[in-house]
Amino acid sequence: MKRSRWWLAMAATFLAVAGAEAAPPQSQTAFGTAQKVTPFQGYGYEPAVLVDDYGNIYVTAHKENWQLAVAPDVNSPTYTRSMSWIWNSYDNGLTFPDLPGWTQVSIEQHEFGDEGDFALDDAGHLYFIDTNVADDTIARYSTHGRGALSFDFSRPLLPAAQLVDDRPWVTAHGDGKVFYFGNEGDKVTYPLGQGTGTGFGPGRYTVYRSLDGGQSFDSIGYTLADSGWCRPAADHAAGSKNVYAFCTNDGGSDDVSSDTNPVGTLWAYSSSDDGATWSRNKAGEYKALDSTTSWPTVSVSSDGSLWALYVDATALDANNFPTGNRLRLFHSTNRGASWTEQDITPRAGRYEYAWLSVSRDGKKLGLGVYYKPDAAAAWRVYGAVWKPGQVPALVSLDESNPVSSAGAPEAPADLMSSAFGPDGHLSVVWTRRVFDVSVPDVTGAAIARDIYFARSK
Repeated sequence: MKRSRWWLAMAATFLAVAGAEAAPPQSQTAFGTAQKVTPFQGYGYEPAVLVDDYGNIYVTAHKENWQLAVAPDVNSPTYTRSMSWIWNSYDNGLTFPDLPGWTQVSIEQHEFGDEGDFALDDAGHLYFIDTNVADDTIARYSTHGRGALSFDFSRPLLPAAQLVDDRPWVTAHGDGKVFYFGNEGDKVTYPLGQGTGTGFGPGRYTVYRSLDGGQSFDSIGYTLADSGWCRPAADHAAGSKNVYAFCTNDGGSDDVSSDTNPVGTLWAYSSSDDGATWSRNKAGEYKALDSTTSWPTVSVSSDGSLWALYVDATALDANNFPTGNRLRLFHSTNRGASWTEQDITPRAGRYEYAWLSVSRDGKKLGLGVYYKPDAAAAWRVYGAVWKPGQVPALVSLDESNPVSSAGAPEAPADLMSSAFGPDGHLSVVWTRRVFDVSVPDVTGAAIARDIYFARSK
């Protein structure tokens, strides 16, 4: 072989291998102007977003801590609220009024709520579960079209047998199949969960299911073995009974007396019978001593495959604080039995609270995330839309308004969120710190935080 042909052959081989190992970056997706969601003098954090089949957008958030008992709410008939924030938007995120109530007295808005979560089933029902720490309230709404939403019922107790209901998660599918994931806070305190299968055993999270549209729940629940921080997802394919959770394991600690192992396990739990039984498989490992570790996120694609995202530390300092992070994307095509992994970190630096979404047709992935390039920088919020196999290109959603001051060690609060709508647009919600007291930008020091929203163009 002549040298020139040898070189061309080698170059072609190299490019083919490189193309298989290094995914191309995705072009940037433009987003609209950031919109403030929290009402006048009402503050909050830990926001989540959903979009229904009609394009109605729903946002919920934790009220600011000093407003937990009662917060000013200019959208409420009584101008006050005690439940967690929950809004809807019929105009693509330009305005966010409250959801409709039972009566003009708005009794349900005055049931105390600490933090809530919501889910949509496939029959047009929106479920909102709001913890009061000892148990949870539940409210259900029905969607009938763009801007058409009716209030179904509200109940002050789920009830769930565990003593503590901290940071509830809920997912739903089909017609009235609802799954509440209760966080006891440790793997010892609640021993009453019942179940069979490899997914059952002592854990932080217990699954309580309802098959009648939230009218009643199994109050004992099924505890997910060795579960730490979790997020659930349900398959929305017609007739599907598949429900999932993707979890850390707190480094194997029981969260009461045993030590945390430096290397933790990422567990994938799956149920094919609407939460009656669960199986458990290992998806990967992570740096469990990371002091900023948080929830993975998981979504089910239209083809039934699973996508999950975890923000892991690249390295930890002497105080177990990350010196950098990477975004780890997991994919399973066999209902969580096995997983492949891709590093989709767009830039070096710090990341927190990334939230993964999958478009309705399964052709696009989306995320919202807090990011800063180095310790001295301020945290900002970013969004991205990209195709599976590529690497997301981050877009600053509000460049002139950082969500924290320069040098802040952590991003605001414990989560932000993203969701695709039926039109393929990605909605992102996040928290911006407004005013701090005592020690600026130390977790828990903020006394005023606002929620903002942006949508891809």
